Amino acid sequence: MNNLFLYAARDSSAYRQVEEYLNRISFNGCLMILPPGTKFSSPICLELRSNDCIILFAETDKDIVELISMNDEYESFRIILILKPEEQISTNKINILSPRLIAYFDDNVDDVVKYIKNIFK
Repeated sequence: MNNLFLYAARDSSAYRQVEEYLNRISFNGCLMILPPGTKFSSPICLELRSNDCIILFAETDKDIVELISMNDEYESFRIILILKPEEQISTNKINILSPRLIAYFDDNVDDVVKYIKNIFK
């Protein structure tokens, strides 16, 4: 596993903040940015391999529902779910995505960095 993927159901300023933050992380791999909202139709998606790590970002319940609707696209991947902000997410369906780690960008995003560095050792 050499690639770490980032995807969101839609583009937003918060998503761009997450992207900038992840681009600053030094780890033994390559960050691949999947265009938000493309539903895995980008040519970059051809790089995806089973058991790769993918970071999904969501700001609202609507984003979570959109990500769940595409769950079959990435069910074989290690999923990190980053949510922002915590009070905007009320759905109890998050576990359908089977994330290995759930983090809130405003709160515990440092846990994501630790997790990424650990799996890319």
